[in-house]
Amino acid sequence: MHITPAHVMLIGFTSLLAAGCSQINSKNSASDTTPQEQAAPATEQVIGSISYRERIALPPGSVAHIKLSDVSRADAPSILLAEQNTTMFAKQVPVPFTLKVEPAMFDLRNSYSVSAQIRSAEGQLLWTTDSANLIDVTQPVADMGTLMLIKVSGAVADDAEIVDVNAFLPFAAQGNEPGWTLKVDNERMSLNRQNDPTTILTPTPTTTREDDSYHFNASTEANSVIVDVTPELCRDSMTGMPYPYAVSVKVNGDTLKGCGGSPQSLLTGREWIVEDVDDKGVIDNTRMSMNFTAEGLLGGVLACNHYSTGYQLTGEGLTTQAIASTNKACAPALMNQDGHFLEVLGDINRFEIDNAGALLLYSSDNRSIKARAQEPANRPLQ
Repeated sequence: MHITPAHVMLIGFTSLLAAGCSQINSKNSASDTTPQEQAAPATEQVIGSISYRERIALPPGSVAHIKLSDVSRADAPSILLAEQNTTMFAKQVPVPFTLKVEPAMFDLRNSYSVSAQIRSAEGQLLWTTDSANLIDVTQPVADMGTLMLIKVSGAVADDAEIVDVNAFLPFAAQGNEPGWTLKVDNERMSLNRQNDPTTILTPTPTTTREDDSYHFNASTEANSVIVDVTPELCRDSMTGMPYPYAVSVKVNGDTLKGCGGSPQSLLTGREWIVEDVDDKGVIDNTRMSMNFTAEGLLGGVLACNHYSTGYQLTGEGLTTQAIASTNKACAPALMNQDGHFLEVLGDINRFEIDNAGALLLYSSDNRSIKARAQEPANRPLQ
Protein backbone atom coordinates (compact mmCIF):
# COMPACT_ATOMS: atom_id res chain seq x y z
CA MET A 1 0.00 0.00 0.00
CA HIS A 2 1.33 3.48 -0.95
CA ILE A 3 1.15 5.92 2.01
CA THR A 4 0.43 9.50 0.99
CA PRO A 5 0.66 12.69 3.11
CA ALA A 6 -3.13 12.45 3.46
CA HIS A 7 -2.76 9.01 5.04
CA VAL A 8 -0.20 10.39 7.49
CA MET A 9 -2.54 13.22 8.48
CA LEU A 10 -5.42 10.75 8.91
CA ILE A 11 -3.31 8.44 11.10
CA GLY A 12 -2.22 11.36 13.24
CA PHE A 13 -5.76 12.60 13.66
CA THR A 14 -6.99 9.09 14.55
CA SER A 15 -4.27 8.67 17.17
CA LEU A 16 -5.10 12.05 18.70
CA LEU A 17 -8.79 11.18 18.76
CA ALA A 18 -8.07 7.82 20.42
CA ALA A 19 -5.91 9.48 23.06
CA GLY A 20 -8.64 12.01 23.77
CA CYS A 21 -11.27 9.27 24.02
CA SER A 22 -8.99 7.33 26.35
CA GLN A 23 -8.73 10.34 28.68
CA ILE A 24 -12.50 10.89 28.58
CA ASN A 25 -13.15 7.20 29.23
CA SER A 26 -10.71 7.24 32.16
CA LYS A 27 -12.52 10.22 33.67
CA ASN A 28 -15.92 8.64 33.07
CA SER A 29 -14.67 5.35 34.50
CA ALA A 30 -13.56 7.02 37.70
CA SER A 31 -16.77 9.00 38.03
CA ASP A 32 -18.93 5.94 37.28
CA THR A 33 -17.45 3.89 40.11
CA THR A 34 -20.22 3.17 42.58
CA PRO A 35 -19.79 3.46 46.35
CA GLN A 36 -20.23 -0.34 46.54
CA GLU A 37 -17.26 -0.79 44.17
CA GLN A 38 -15.16 1.67 46.19
CA ALA A 39 -16.13 0.07 49.52
CA ALA A 40 -14.04 -2.49 51.30
CA PRO A 41 -15.14 -5.36 53.57
CA ALA A 42 -15.72 -4.02 57.09
CA THR A 43 -17.64 -6.74 58.94
CA GLU A 44 -16.31 -7.69 62.37
CA GLN A 45 -19.48 -9.18 63.85
CA VAL A 46 -22.52 -11.05 62.56
CA ILE A 47 -25.36 -10.99 65.08
CA GLY A 48 -28.96 -12.15 65.31
CA SER A 49 -31.07 -14.95 66.73
CA ILE A 50 -32.73 -18.16 65.57
CA SER A 51 -36.27 -19.29 66.33
CA TYR A 52 -39.30 -21.11 64.89
CA ARG A 53 -43.02 -20.38 64.82
CA GLU A 54 -44.35 -23.64 66.23
CA ARG A 55 -44.91 -23.80 70.00
CA ILE A 56 -42.88 -26.98 70.51
CA ALA A 57 -40.40 -27.41 73.35
CA LEU A 58 -36.90 -28.60 72.52
CA PRO A 59 -35.70 -31.87 74.06
CA PRO A 60 -33.20 -31.38 76.94
CA GLY A 61 -29.63 -31.18 75.73
CA SER A 62 -30.50 -29.99 72.20
CA VAL A 63 -27.70 -28.07 70.49
CA ALA A 64 -28.11 -25.00 68.26
CA HIS A 65 -25.49 -24.76 65.50
CA ILE A 66 -25.06 -21.38 63.74
CA LYS A 67 -22.58 -21.10 60.86
CA LEU A 68 -21.27 -18.35 58.59
CA SER A 69 -20.04 -19.72 55.27
CA ASP A 70 -18.76 -18.61 51.90
CA VAL A 71 -21.44 -19.90 49.50
CA SER A 72 -20.13 -18.30 46.31
CA ARG A 73 -19.58 -21.49 44.34
CA ALA A 74 -22.69 -23.46 43.55
CA ASP A 75 -20.64 -26.42 42.31
CA ALA A 76 -18.45 -26.71 45.41
CA PRO A 77 -18.95 -27.19 49.16
CA SER A 78 -19.35 -23.98 51.18
CA ILE A 79 -16.36 -22.74 53.17
CA LEU A 80 -16.92 -22.33 56.91
CA LEU A 81 -15.74 -18.98 58.30
CA ALA A 82 -17.24 -18.89 61.81
CA GLU A 83 -19.64 -20.88 63.97
CA GLN A 84 -21.38 -20.89 67.32
CA ASN A 85 -22.70 -23.96 69.15
CA THR A 86 -25.12 -23.46 72.04
CA THR A 87 -26.33 -26.35 74.21
CA MET A 88 -29.94 -25.77 75.27
CA PHE A 89 -29.93 -26.67 78.96
CA ALA A 90 -33.13 -25.18 80.42
CA LYS A 91 -33.32 -22.92 77.36
CA GLN A 92 -35.72 -22.55 74.46
CA VAL A 93 -35.82 -20.39 71.33
CA PRO A 94 -35.04 -17.70 70.44
CA VAL A 95 -31.30 -18.39 70.58
CA PRO A 96 -29.09 -15.29 70.18
CA PHE A 97 -25.81 -15.57 68.30
CA THR A 98 -22.70 -13.48 67.77
CA LEU A 99 -20.12 -14.55 65.22
CA LYS A 100 -16.78 -12.75 65.38
CA VAL A 101 -14.94 -12.35 62.11
CA GLU A 102 -12.24 -10.21 60.46
CA PRO A 103 -12.84 -7.93 57.45
CA ALA A 104 -9.85 -9.55 55.75
CA MET A 105 -11.83 -12.82 55.61
CA PHE A 106 -14.24 -11.38 53.03
CA ASP A 107 -14.12 -10.61 49.32
CA LEU A 108 -16.72 -8.22 47.89
CA ARG A 109 -17.06 -10.47 44.86
CA ASN A 110 -18.23 -13.42 46.97
CA SER A 111 -21.45 -14.30 48.79
CA TYR A 112 -21.64 -15.14 52.50
CA SER A 113 -24.62 -16.70 54.24
CA VAL A 114 -25.69 -17.62 57.78
CA SER A 115 -27.26 -21.04 58.29
CA ALA A 116 -28.59 -22.66 61.45
CA GLN A 117 -29.67 -26.05 62.74
CA ILE A 118 -30.95 -27.46 66.02
CA ARG A 119 -30.12 -31.08 66.76
CA SER A 120 -31.12 -33.36 69.60
CA ALA A 121 -28.57 -34.53 72.17
CA GLU A 122 -28.27 -37.71 70.08
CA GLY A 123 -27.50 -35.71 66.92
CA GLN A 124 -30.87 -35.98 65.17
CA LEU A 125 -31.67 -32.95 63.02
CA LEU A 126 -34.80 -31.27 64.42
CA TRP A 127 -34.92 -27.75 62.93
CA THR A 128 -33.05 -26.02 60.12
CA THR A 129 -32.91 -22.95 57.90
CA ASP A 130 -33.96 -23.68 54.32
CA SER A 131 -32.86 -20.59 52.43
CA ALA A 132 -29.82 -18.35 52.00
CA ASN A 133 -29.38 -15.58 54.59
CA LEU A 134 -26.80 -13.31 52.95
CA ILE A 135 -24.81 -10.72 54.88
CA ASP A 136 -23.66 -7.25 53.80
CA VAL A 137 -19.89 -7.38 54.34
CA THR A 138 -19.54 -3.59 53.99
CA GLN A 139 -21.22 -3.10 57.38
CA PRO A 140 -19.09 -3.36 60.58
CA VAL A 141 -21.94 -5.25 62.26
CA ALA A 142 -24.19 -7.42 60.10
CA ASP A 143 -27.48 -7.70 61.98
CA MET A 144 -29.48 -10.66 60.64
CA GLY A 145 -32.51 -10.15 62.89
CA THR A 146 -34.37 -13.37 63.67
CA LEU A 147 -33.79 -16.31 61.33
CA MET A 148 -36.81 -18.61 61.23
CA LEU A 149 -36.22 -22.36 61.12
CA ILE A 150 -38.45 -25.11 59.70
CA LYS A 151 -39.23 -28.40 61.41
CA VAL A 152 -37.49 -31.45 59.95
CA SER A 153 -39.60 -34.56 59.41
CA GLY A 154 -38.63 -37.84 57.77
CA ALA A 155 -35.12 -39.13 57.25
CA VAL A 156 -32.62 -36.42 56.28
CA ALA A 157 -28.93 -37.05 55.64
CA ASP A 158 -26.47 -34.92 57.63
CA ASP A 159 -25.04 -33.32 54.48
CA ALA A 160 -28.37 -32.95 52.65
CA GLU A 161 -29.32 -29.65 51.01
CA ILE A 162 -32.70 -28.78 52.50
CA VAL A 163 -35.03 -26.78 50.25
CA ASP A 164 -38.38 -25.10 50.82
CA VAL A 165 -41.10 -26.25 48.44
CA ASN A 166 -44.09 -25.32 50.61
CA ALA A 167 -44.89 -22.42 48.30
CA PHE A 168 -45.38 -24.88 45.41
CA LEU A 169 -47.55 -27.41 47.20
CA PRO A 170 -49.94 -29.13 46.68
CA PHE A 171 -48.16 -31.44 44.23
CA ALA A 172 -49.67 -34.43 42.45
CA ALA A 173 -48.22 -37.30 40.43
CA GLN A 174 -49.51 -40.46 38.81
CA GLY A 175 -48.39 -43.49 36.83
CA ASN A 176 -49.66 -46.55 34.99
CA GLU A 177 -49.19 -50.33 34.92
CA PRO A 178 -50.01 -50.57 37.76
CA GLY A 179 -51.94 -47.34 38.24
CA TRP A 180 -51.01 -45.14 41.18
CA THR A 181 -51.53 -41.60 42.43
CA LEU A 182 -49.47 -39.49 44.83
CA LYS A 183 -50.60 -36.28 46.52
CA VAL A 184 -48.41 -34.03 48.65
CA ASP A 185 -49.42 -30.92 50.57
CA ASN A 186 -47.71 -29.06 53.40
CA GLU A 187 -49.14 -31.46 55.98
CA ARG A 188 -49.28 -34.97 54.56
CA MET A 189 -48.32 -37.27 51.71
CA SER A 190 -50.77 -39.88 50.43
CA LEU A 191 -50.13 -42.77 48.05
CA ASN A 192 -52.81 -44.94 46.41
CA ARG A 193 -52.05 -47.99 44.27
CA GLN A 194 -54.25 -49.95 41.90
CA ASN A 195 -55.66 -53.17 43.40
CA ASP A 196 -54.54 -52.10 46.87
CA PRO A 197 -57.35 -50.72 49.05
CA THR A 198 -54.87 -49.30 51.56
CA THR A 199 -53.91 -45.63 51.33
CA ILE A 200 -50.43 -44.97 52.67
CA LEU A 201 -50.53 -41.71 54.66
CA THR A 202 -47.45 -40.06 56.14
CA PRO A 203 -46.57 -36.58 57.38
CA THR A 204 -44.98 -34.57 54.58
CA PRO A 205 -41.23 -35.03 55.01
CA THR A 206 -38.62 -32.31 54.81
CA THR A 207 -37.58 -31.79 51.20
CA THR A 208 -33.95 -32.17 50.23
CA ARG A 209 -32.15 -31.81 46.93
CA GLU A 210 -30.02 -34.61 45.56
CA ASP A 211 -28.29 -33.75 42.28
CA ASP A 212 -31.14 -32.37 40.13
CA SER A 213 -33.98 -34.04 42.03
CA TYR A 214 -36.21 -33.16 44.95
CA HIS A 215 -36.08 -35.98 47.51
CA PHE A 216 -38.81 -36.92 50.01
CA ASN A 217 -38.05 -39.68 52.49
CA ALA A 218 -41.40 -40.39 54.12
CA SER A 219 -40.42 -43.76 55.56
CA THR A 220 -41.98 -44.81 58.87
CA GLU A 221 -41.87 -47.96 60.98
CA ALA A 222 -44.87 -49.24 59.02
CA ASN A 223 -43.83 -48.33 55.46
CA SER A 224 -40.78 -47.38 53.44
CA VAL A 225 -41.74 -44.55 51.08
CA ILE A 226 -39.10 -42.57 49.15
CA VAL A 227 -40.12 -40.14 46.41
CA ASP A 228 -37.80 -38.48 43.88
CA VAL A 229 -39.11 -35.66 41.69
CA THR A 230 -36.88 -34.61 38.79
CA PRO A 231 -37.50 -31.45 36.71
CA GLU A 232 -37.58 -32.93 33.20
CA LEU A 233 -40.22 -33.41 30.54
CA CYS A 234 -42.29 -36.52 31.23
CA ARG A 235 -45.01 -38.00 29.00
CA ASP A 236 -47.87 -40.06 30.37
CA SER A 237 -47.42 -43.60 29.08
CA MET A 238 -51.10 -43.94 28.15
CA THR A 239 -52.32 -40.50 27.04
CA GLY A 240 -49.06 -38.91 25.93
CA MET A 241 -49.90 -35.81 27.99
CA PRO A 242 -46.66 -33.94 28.83
CA TYR A 243 -45.82 -33.08 32.44
CA PRO A 244 -42.96 -30.98 33.88
CA TYR A 245 -41.60 -33.65 36.27
CA ALA A 246 -40.54 -37.29 36.18
CA VAL A 247 -41.46 -39.03 39.45
CA SER A 248 -40.12 -42.19 41.04
CA VAL A 249 -41.78 -43.72 44.12
CA LYS A 250 -40.03 -46.51 46.01
CA VAL A 251 -42.54 -48.15 48.33
CA ASN A 252 -41.77 -51.23 50.40
CA GLY A 253 -39.34 -52.62 47.84
CA ASP A 254 -41.37 -51.74 44.72
CA THR A 255 -40.54 -48.90 42.33
CA LEU A 256 -43.31 -46.91 40.63
CA LYS A 257 -42.56 -44.59 37.70
CA GLY A 258 -44.73 -41.77 36.45
CA CYS A 259 -45.18 -38.05 35.87
CA GLY A 260 -46.10 -35.12 38.08
CA GLY A 261 -46.75 -31.43 38.33
CA SER A 262 -49.21 -29.40 36.30
CA PRO A 263 -49.22 -29.71 32.47
CA GLN A 264 -50.57 -26.15 32.42
CA SER A 265 -47.26 -24.88 33.84
CA LEU A 266 -45.59 -25.97 30.59
CA LEU A 267 -47.79 -23.48 28.71
CA THR A 268 -48.08 -20.45 30.99
CA GLY A 269 -45.54 -17.84 32.02
CA ARG A 270 -44.02 -17.36 28.58
CA GLU A 271 -44.87 -16.06 25.13
CA TRP A 272 -44.95 -18.59 22.31
CA ILE A 273 -43.95 -17.39 18.83
CA VAL A 274 -45.55 -19.32 15.97
CA GLU A 275 -43.08 -20.90 13.56
CA ASP A 276 -45.34 -23.05 11.43
CA VAL A 277 -49.03 -23.60 10.65
CA ASP A 278 -50.09 -26.90 9.08
CA ASP A 279 -46.60 -27.50 7.61
CA LYS A 280 -46.90 -24.38 5.46
CA GLY A 281 -44.56 -22.16 7.45
CA VAL A 282 -45.34 -18.49 8.12
CA ILE A 283 -44.79 -15.43 5.97
CA ASP A 284 -41.39 -13.80 6.50
CA ASN A 285 -41.30 -10.77 8.80
CA THR A 286 -44.64 -11.64 10.38
CA ARG A 287 -44.93 -12.40 14.08
CA MET A 288 -47.80 -14.43 15.50
CA SER A 289 -47.91 -15.19 19.19
CA MET A 290 -49.77 -17.28 21.79
CA ASN A 291 -50.05 -16.42 25.47
CA PHE A 292 -51.67 -18.90 27.87
CA THR A 293 -52.81 -17.66 31.28
CA ALA A 294 -53.31 -19.67 34.46
CA GLU A 295 -56.96 -18.58 34.38
CA GLY A 296 -57.63 -20.48 31.14
CA LEU A 297 -57.34 -17.64 28.63
CA LEU A 298 -55.37 -17.74 25.38
CA GLY A 299 -54.63 -14.78 23.14
CA GLY A 300 -52.05 -13.00 21.10
CA VAL A 301 -51.27 -11.20 17.88
CA LEU A 302 -51.67 -12.47 14.33
CA ALA A 303 -49.97 -11.31 11.18
CA CYS A 304 -52.69 -8.69 10.84
CA ASN A 305 -55.09 -8.83 13.79
CA HIS A 306 -55.41 -9.80 17.46
CA TYR A 307 -57.34 -12.77 18.85
CA SER A 308 -58.54 -14.21 22.15
CA THR A 309 -60.20 -17.40 23.33
CA GLY A 310 -60.45 -19.71 26.31
CA TYR A 311 -58.77 -23.08 26.61
CA GLN A 312 -59.40 -26.18 28.68
CA LEU A 313 -56.95 -28.84 29.82
CA THR A 314 -58.15 -32.31 30.77
CA GLY A 315 -56.36 -35.56 31.40
CA GLU A 316 -56.82 -36.38 27.73
CA GLY A 317 -55.85 -33.18 25.94
CA LEU A 318 -56.24 -29.46 25.23
CA THR A 319 -59.21 -27.76 23.57
CA THR A 320 -60.15 -24.15 22.80
CA GLN A 321 -63.46 -22.30 22.94
CA ALA A 322 -65.00 -19.84 20.48
CA ILE A 323 -62.34 -17.48 19.15
CA ALA A 324 -62.80 -13.71 18.93
CA SER A 325 -60.57 -11.56 16.72
CA THR A 326 -60.28 -8.01 15.47
CA ASN A 327 -61.20 -7.30 11.84
CA LYS A 328 -58.48 -5.04 10.50
CA ALA A 329 -58.02 -5.21 6.73
CA CYS A 330 -54.53 -6.18 5.55
CA ALA A 331 -52.84 -7.66 2.50
CA PRO A 332 -54.68 -10.79 1.29
CA ALA A 333 -51.72 -13.07 2.06
CA LEU A 334 -51.65 -11.89 5.70
CA MET A 335 -55.42 -12.23 6.04
CA ASN A 336 -55.23 -15.77 4.65
CA GLN A 337 -52.49 -16.69 7.12
CA ASP A 338 -54.52 -15.32 10.02
CA GLY A 339 -57.60 -17.23 8.92
CA HIS A 340 -55.69 -20.48 8.50
CA PHE A 341 -54.11 -20.17 11.96
CA LEU A 342 -57.48 -19.49 13.62
CA GLU A 343 -59.10 -22.39 11.77
CA VAL A 344 -56.51 -24.87 13.07
CA LEU A 345 -56.47 -23.33 16.56
CA GLY A 346 -60.23 -23.69 16.82
CA ASP A 347 -60.02 -27.45 16.23
CA ILE A 348 -57.06 -28.48 18.43
CA ASN A 349 -57.51 -31.39 20.82
CA ARG A 350 -54.05 -32.06 22.25
CA PHE A 351 -50.60 -30.60 22.75
CA GLU A 352 -47.04 -31.84 23.02
CA ILE A 353 -43.66 -30.40 23.90
CA ASP A 354 -40.93 -31.86 21.70
CA ASN A 355 -37.39 -32.68 22.85
CA ALA A 356 -36.18 -29.28 21.65
CA GLY A 357 -38.78 -27.45 23.76
CA ALA A 358 -41.14 -26.50 20.91
CA LEU A 359 -44.90 -26.45 21.53
CA LEU A 360 -46.94 -28.55 19.12
CA LEU A 361 -50.73 -28.16 18.95
CA TYR A 362 -52.63 -30.84 17.01
CA SER A 363 -56.17 -30.67 15.60
CA SER A 364 -58.63 -33.54 15.40
CA ASP A 365 -57.58 -34.15 11.76
CA ASN A 366 -53.86 -33.95 12.68
CA ARG A 367 -53.17 -30.46 11.39
CA SER A 368 -50.66 -28.67 13.59
CA ILE A 369 -49.32 -25.39 14.92
CA LYS A 370 -45.69 -25.20 15.99
CA ALA A 371 -44.43 -22.46 18.29
CA ARG A 372 -41.35 -21.79 20.37
CA ALA A 373 -41.03 -19.97 23.69
CA GLN A 374 -39.34 -16.62 23.33
CA GLU A 375 -37.56 -17.16 26.65
CA PRO A 376 -37.66 -20.68 28.12
CA ALA A 377 -38.71 -20.58 31.77
CA ASN A 378 -37.13 -22.54 34.63
CA ARG A 379 -39.89 -23.48 37.01
CA PRO A 380 -39.82 -24.71 40.52
CA LEU A 381 -41.76 -27.68 41.71
CA GLN A 382 -45.47 -27.25 40.99
